[in-house]
Amino acid sequence: MKATVNRIFSVLFFVMLAITCMPAHATNNDHDHIYHPALTDTIDLAAFMDGIIEAYMKEHKVAGAAVAIVHQGELLFRKGYGYADIQRGIPVDPQNTLFRIGSISKLFTWLAVLQQVEKGRLDLDADINQFLNTFTIPETFEEPVTLRSLMSHSPGFEDILLHLFLREDDPIPSLEEIFTKQMPRRIMPPLQEAAYSNHGTGLAQYIVEQSSGMPFETYVEEHIFEPLGLYHTTFRQPVPGHLRTNMATGYAYCNGRFEEQGFEIVPMAGAGGASTTATDMAVFMDVLLNHARRDTISLMDSATFAIMKEPVLVHAKGMNPALHGFMDMSPNHIKIIGHGGNTFLFHSLLALFPDHRTGLFLSFSGEEAGGTYYRVLGHFVERYFPNPDPPPTPITLSKDYLQGFAGRYLFNRRPHSDILKVIGLMNAIEIHVEGDKLVFQDPFGDTHFMPAIDSTTFYVERTNSYVGFYRPIGEKAQKIYLQIHPIMAGNRVTPLYTAEYHLAIFFLALICIIYIMVIWPWIYFARKRYEKKPRTRQPLPLFHKTAAWIVALFFLLFYLCISFAAGGTEIVYGIPSLIRIGLIFPIIAIPFLLLMIWNSYHIWRMPQVKNLGRLFYNLATVAFVLALWQLYFFNMLGWRF
Repeated sequence: MKATVNRIFSVLFFVMLAITCMPAHATNNDHDHIYHPALTDTIDLAAFMDGIIEAYMKEHKVAGAAVAIVHQGELLFRKGYGYADIQRGIPVDPQNTLFRIGSISKLFTWLAVLQQVEKGRLDLDADINQFLNTFTIPETFEEPVTLRSLMSHSPGFEDILLHLFLREDDPIPSLEEIFTKQMPRRIMPPLQEAAYSNHGTGLAQYIVEQSSGMPFETYVEEHIFEPLGLYHTTFRQPVPGHLRTNMATGYAYCNGRFEEQGFEIVPMAGAGGASTTATDMAVFMDVLLNHARRDTISLMDSATFAIMKEPVLVHAKGMNPALHGFMDMSPNHIKIIGHGGNTFLFHSLLALFPDHRTGLFLSFSGEEAGGTYYRVLGHFVERYFPNPDPPPTPITLSKDYLQGFAGRYLFNRRPHSDILKVIGLMNAIEIHVEGDKLVFQDPFGDTHFMPAIDSTTFYVERTNSYVGFYRPIGEKAQKIYLQIHPIMAGNRVTPLYTAEYHLAIFFLALICIIYIMVIWPWIYFARKRYEKKPRTRQPLPLFHKTAAWIVALFFLLFYLCISFAAGGTEIVYGIPSLIRIGLIFPIIAIPFLLLMIWNSYHIWRMPQVKNLGRLFYNLATVAFVLALWQLYFFNMLGWRF
């Protein structure tokens, strides 16, 4: 794949932030003039879905797509678009073509957990360490991590992206190996704040294996897929032989054409490893809408299944709750629960409208399709479930008070302990004030004006939802919450965690490197060739320059290694060799930097040296010290992976 790391992680950011870019809802007066057909008008539904799916496929370079819609126990619509295999000319068949569904897989994991709870083998509120054999959760906080906190994404774990995916031919480590080597750091007490966690779901998968005594893939086949007749759904990676010819190919759009990519392995399969068809997902949606039942088959008691829809925590007034497994993506006027799912090459959504017994499943193959399904959901809601109410009445807050909300907020789903900590800088949202409203720009580039509803809650008309803040009395707002994305929170950025601050350090160091590596040699040879008169003030001693030149060289080599290794997805599959080599250079620069620090003091006792030379040497020393601290701050001083 040719995409840059920034573009790759911005796709993940679309999903993490999930600000649904629905078209602006019509006002109450507008509804008198807009025709809203019934969902059961299947002719209109087919034409509508064809129009928006084909338009977005063209815009976002989608190779193939599958759609299924169920309503009141019936399959209203299913269709395949584009190609499952472009080279062989095989079109998408919604009944037989398998798509990767990413984190929608988690819904099967949570069903498996509740089945084991119902059998009395697991307890949602017990310390999960009692279910673990070969590793344990660190006792960082007094409160233990429980299955309830895992199901609501509130165990307090940091996010880990390293080795989240493997290539098709890579050996797949066991869950014991994964968590023995890569236990996520606990950064806050459980059940305090939601922060989406793939590793939390991976732990739940492991616990199901321990309690059931069988591999997770086998368990879901015997206890979920086979009873429901989901014969085209599997957690096995790559898919088994009898399904392999039906697997949609993943594509990246490069150089004006679709380029075939390999099968993406998700080592924690329960967090995102499933492959399925639109038809199987239609059955699954109907089961979820019917209390985990299909005909005479029941996956569990309806009271047990109801736990999945129960709130665990709410970040603030007006925000959607974090549920036991489902994501509550509801705008103000309608209940929508479900889950999004993304790999690098496939982007999917399962959205349930429980009050209407309606379900929508979408899946797109194509690297650039991240976030597309939320746009389609927005159009679908506006057409078939429009908002009948006028927007809430805003209140007026002083501009000085509004300025207390302005600033940058960093979302809590981010790495803390490894080399990818720098990725956290991308997970930020900027709030500023215009007139009597707050304004923010979402990841799709759309600007949202937010009038105040109360002293800490603001309304987003475009998504018909709220944004809330935690603001202590007499202080600036410290946290931001999004109603339609309740499994993350944003924290006000400290000065040490701003992109501008770290870019300033980087460019200062880079300027010093260029001056030392290029200008110093040029000045030396120019003086040697053209200077005729003896100088009254001398340049920096060669010993001092040599130390600075070595430090500059090592930092330059490090930056070059990082730069050349930054393209593609390699850093998620594993640390590229070039980065491993590059990390050597800051370490071996340290003794020479210590020498520079000593020299910086010593040169001020050399009156024969020019003041500008001494000042620059001190500046370069400070720049390199800051650059070294910057690497330490982002876990790049050493091998933190």
